[in-house]
Amino acid sequence: MPKVTEVRKRINRLLEQIEHTTGQKPPPDARRASFRYAWPAQATVELVEADNSSEPLFVTVGHISRDSLDFRSSQRLQLDQKVLITLETDEGQLQIPATVVHSTESVVRFVVGVKFDLQDNCQTDDK
Repeated sequence: MPKVTEVRKRINRLLEQIEHTTGQKPPPDARRASFRYAWPAQATVELVEADNSSEPLFVTVGHISRDSLDFRSSQRLQLDQKVLITLETDEGQLQIPATVVHSTESVVRFVVGVKFDLQDNCQTDDK
């Protein structure tokens, strides 16, 4: 797993690229601490600390921000479940550790929200 600071830098570069290519910009009076960019991309979600029989989930991202993302999944994930998100970017694969903060049933699938685990107490630069 890359260092926390490198993952943060790569997330910021990805958000800059999304902003540049889509024209999305945070409004000046944004209520959220981190603007959510609409980004319909494919990702892989691996359950951390699950039994070895669980297969990775192939999901569609809905939104991404500096701190979190949401995606559509064929299965409900448990609150506080640790996951590893893998995104394909122009710089190659970006792996981000995260924790499930909501999993809501929608018409066809589940909408799952995760918060990135990039605090130094979760993953240090020494790893």
